[in-house]
Amino acid sequence: MPLRFHNGQGSPMSISTTISTSLAGVQAGMNRTAIAGSRISMNANDASALARNMVEQMEDAHQVKMSANVIKTADEMLGAIIDVRA
Repeated sequence: MPLRFHNGQGSPMSISTTISTSLAGVQAGMNRTAIAGSRISMNANDASALARNMVEQMEDAHQVKMSANVIKTADEMLGAIIDVRA
């Protein structure tokens, strides 16, 4: 039986689903960060494009960080459940 917890909106989620979703969030954020970095280097002379891409890069970095925090929390929860069951 999969371990489940609530996502704060009343819907149960398994820890493996949460980790998979968060890993996808990390990957997507890293990909978009790289794209924004490439755009920054290509648009170095356009101030508005530079600012827009820097903001996008910062947003993507926050997404990666938050997704990593979710993975860390799910890992801690799984460890606690294993400790309780052991």
